[in-house]
Amino acid sequence: MAHLMGQQWSDLVQHGNITLAGVLHYRIEFAVAVNSVIRHEEPDCICVELPHALRKEIVSGVRRLPHHSVILYQTASDENSVLIMEGSDGVQEAVRSALEGEIPLHFIDPLPLRYPLFHDRLPDSYLVDRLGQRTFLELIAKNGQAFGNDEDNARRESFMAARLQEAAGEHERVLFVGGLAHVPGIAGRLGEPQALPLMKTGVKAAVLAPVHPESLKKGFTEIPRIIEAFENWRRNPEEPPPTNRHDMILSLMEEAAAYYAKETRDSVPEYVRLTWARFLRKWLGFKGQLLPEMYHLVAAARSAMDEDFAYHVHEYLSDYSWANDPYDPSAVELNEDNLLFHGHKIILHKKLRTLFRAPRKYKMKAVTSTKWKEHLKRKWETADPNEVDICSYPPEDVEVEKWGGALMKHANHILQSGLTDAEPFISDFGQGPDIRETLRRFHEHRLYVKTEDRGGLEFGSVVVIFDEDEKSVSYPFQMTWLGEHSQESDMAFYSTVPGAHVVGPGISRMEHGGFVLSYPPLRMYDIWRDPSFDFVPTRHERLLVAGLAYSEKPGVVYVAAKPPTRRWKKLAKSMGRKLVYIPLGSLNPIHVKRMRTFHMLQNKGIRNHAHDFLKSRD
Repeated sequence: MAHLMGQQWSDLVQHGNITLAGVLHYRIEFAVAVNSVIRHEEPDCICVELPHALRKEIVSGVRRLPHHSVILYQTASDENSVLIMEGSDGVQEAVRSALEGEIPLHFIDPLPLRYPLFHDRLPDSYLVDRLGQRTFLELIAKNGQAFGNDEDNARRESFMAARLQEAAGEHERVLFVGGLAHVPGIAGRLGEPQALPLMKTGVKAAVLAPVHPESLKKGFTEIPRIIEAFENWRRNPEEPPPTNRHDMILSLMEEAAAYYAKETRDSVPEYVRLTWARFLRKWLGFKGQLLPEMYHLVAAARSAMDEDFAYHVHEYLSDYSWANDPYDPSAVELNEDNLLFHGHKIILHKKLRTLFRAPRKYKMKAVTSTKWKEHLKRKWETADPNEVDICSYPPEDVEVEKWGGALMKHANHILQSGLTDAEPFISDFGQGPDIRETLRRFHEHRLYVKTEDRGGLEFGSVVVIFDEDEKSVSYPFQMTWLGEHSQESDMAFYSTVPGAHVVGPGISRMEHGGFVLSYPPLRMYDIWRDPSFDFVPTRHERLLVAGLAYSEKPGVVYVAAKPPTRRWKKLAKSMGRKLVYIPLGSLNPIHVKRMRTFHMLQNKGIRNHAHDFLKSRD
């Protein structure tokens, strides 16, 4: 039978009519144990390691449980501090049970002017839960180990011991609930009469506020899913308590994997589950810990699979049924700056399946059919020359499409040069001789051959930025137009203003500042008006994001003077795309200049005589 939490609640330190229940703060094992000892021992007085100066706020916060709260207060020495009110904390569980059972409650901890300058290396809560508190404390005392201490901490323990002796004189069964590290010091002082040390214990100001749900994701306290299990048990304490932390962690890992599969429709392979567990076992062994916390579970998930899996694991572990309203203006979001928190930061990115808020459907026309081509031809030939229905010049469209295809090939060549391995030639030429590696290792007098060619990457978009023009001064015009047949791409661009340089009737010469080509055609909305892209600050970056969003293939070519920033690389990765950067300066400047210049026609009818005014670009 699996070990249940809090089964060793009777193995507590006793001194006369005082029972000392130590806790590791914000660990469910101790909340279960405190709840159990109060129900079974029925003490007639409960003393807790909490300051009397904050009694009003603490009681109000405990009454709000299982909803999380935080007390923001300022001590007499002008030190700003916080106290998180959470159901998994054993001390707060003692307050909660005392209020529910109408048991006399004493707050006996003086509010120190400063926190201790040391940090005890506390044991795993799972270990203390299995051994029992008294047994555990006897073992560390036998091995000559002790918790840290200093003068201020000793004064605190003397103060609490004196208050306990007062309570013991007035009540038959006194229960003290406080930090496990204080139990040996307080127990040792209870053997002699203690005088109350003179200590400044007041606060200048204190306020109670709800905790913002986002704060639960940062791992400052217990894993929210585990707190939820405790709260469900607490509603029916006659049921067996939750299973031990080891079994609970294994269950959470399985549930998180199932949650990922449900949300993404991607299964978690068995080897990923095994790698996740093995990574945790070795990592925790190196760290000298028995069981993981939320940070370890999420970081190991990322190492076992990817950031998207880790993101969903984190989302599942952070889910909490009694989370506060995120739109409550009084909710406080906690972070490392306003908490005494010594932990690790991990940044995760969820894989974006799409940037668009709603599914977009297009009805593709039969652009390759003879009937459609004849229709377009008749429309162009009969178009009114005075009608405004701007369009492009077909020979230039053909060249741009060819250039887009050439850029894709060039990007694949760049990838291939970095993906091919080499080894000395023995009996197989593999993918052919590797001249670069042979010359680099010329001193070995051996021939090297390419051994692995991982294949090319398929591209769905090409983004070319000639000029970023962040202030929209040189290239103020912007437009999106769709491909007219299956051999053309959809295109969005910003450029010089049409009509500024007229070279023929209804023919305007213009210059691109940047453009994006996306394949296949007839899919692109007007990206300049689409609110889905409003989070992008500049136009050249908007083209890049549009290329990522509309690409149906994993590859996106980006040509510019400067590489894309880290932000857009992360976005591409989160969307399952790979950005391949080609420096604009590495391309033929004559060809770049030709691709930069284009002509806009007033309507399709002008295409019939535009060649009379434009030089051939062949």
